[in-house]
Amino acid sequence: MNSMVDVFDVVARYFALLSEPTRLRIMHSICQQEKSVNQIVEDIGATQTNVSRHLGLMHRAGVLGRRKDGNLVLYRVTDAAFTELCRTVCVRVASELDGDKSLKRKVKNLIEELG
Repeated sequence: MNSMVDVFDVVARYFALLSEPTRLRIMHSICQQEKSVNQIVEDIGATQTNVSRHLGLMHRAGVLGRRKDGNLVLYRVTDAAFTELCRTVCVRVASELDGDKSLKRKVKNLIEELG
C-alpha cells in the first residue's frame, strides 16, 4: 500500500482544486470561453490579487491554459475532465436538493452552462 501513497497524494491535490469556491467560480466564468483576469474579476466579484493567485495555482496544476494577447493574459480551461468532474458533482448535488427549489434551479442552470 505504501507504493500508492504518492498516487493518492496527487489525486487528492487534483480534487483539492474543487474544494475552493473561488476556483469553482473561476471555472464557471471561463468554462465556455477564454477571458482576461479583469473579465474574470468582474464576473466573480473577487479581488484581482485573489483571482490571480487562484489562476496561477490552476495553471500550474494543468487545469487552465493561458496566452498573451498584447498586454492581456487570457485564461481558458485545458482539462476537459476537470470541467466534466465539476459538472458531475453539480448533478449529484442537485439531486440532493429536494427542499430548496431556488438553489436546485441555480445548480441546474450551472450544469447547463458547463455543457
